[in-house]
Amino acid sequence: MPSLVKRCLIYLAGLFILSSGVVLMIKSNVGIAPWDALNVALSERIGLTVGSWVFIVGGILIFVNSIIRRKVPNLAGLIPILIIGVFVDLLNLKLLSSMEVEPILLRWVLFVGGLSVLALGIVIYLRAALPTVPNDELMLAITERTGWGIHVTKTIGEIAALLLAVMWQGPVGLGTIIVVVCLGLFVGLFDQLLSKAGVPRSFTVRSMDE
Repeated sequence: MPSLVKRCLIYLAGLFILSSGVVLMIKSNVGIAPWDALNVALSERIGLTVGSWVFIVGGILIFVNSIIRRKVPNLAGLIPILIIGVFVDLLNLKLLSSMEVEPILLRWVLFVGGLSVLALGIVIYLRAALPTVPNDELMLAITERTGWGIHVTKTIGEIAALLLAVMWQGPVGLGTIIVVVCLGLFVGLFDQLLSKAGVPRSFTVRSMDE
């Protein structure tokens, strides 16, 4: 199998895992990730599906990232947000539409599981070295400019999204605060675990052929 095909499969798998984490946290109903809270708020207040707002907000972030990096906007970032938008709507409106969890303990279990799945999906798809989701590119852009770790820069991006979600009166809860504090740590943890397992941070053609 050609290396590019393998990278694309890893990429799609990571994005699907990421999207699954998003929807699991939405279904937990104890607070969701700040970017997702913003997308849900915009969907409820303006219209369109959550997946549509994933694409629209991501498109805006592409231009924000270009300002931070002082480079031409990376329009390739439209690819992952289009894929994620489709996955989120497929899972949220079709495959998992009937999922309802009532006991509070099980809702928190679902939330923690969703947070872990989200972080794992981020780490996996980034390793394919294909177009980056704009809000993750924001993390990488800040890292490039400051030299800070991705757990720090991811948290900065989540705080910015949290402020916007509160402004639009999104479904912000205790779980949202936990995401702000812990998502960067979870991403860093899974990044280290995969690195220690011998999975490179970037799947170049050579590494995939080996």
